[in-house]
Amino acid sequence: MLLDVKTLTSLRALESVIRAGLSMAHYEKLSDELIAPNLDQDISFFYEPATKKLRKRFEKYPDAIHASANFFHELERTQPALVGRIQGERQGR
Repeated sequence: MLLDVKTLTSLRALESVIRAGLSMAHYEKLSDELIAPNLDQDISFFYEPATKKLRKRFEKYPDAIHASANFFHELERTQPALVGRIQGERQGR
């Protein structure tokens, strides 16, 4: 059975979102190996007291959190579209 072109387009959109999400593994590793084990440290471990900015090794972390949020919003947006298309095809629409 062949899928409708619009269903294949929805599938491709979801795959693209998932691929982008998989690239977040680097940030997960940062969190697991560097941030979580040091949560009991003084704040100066993460921030430079003089500048009140994140230390160099942590400076990309806010971007990672933002990217994670975007990933889940995109997943939430694209997944129902695909499911709806597949259900419609199963019902013979």
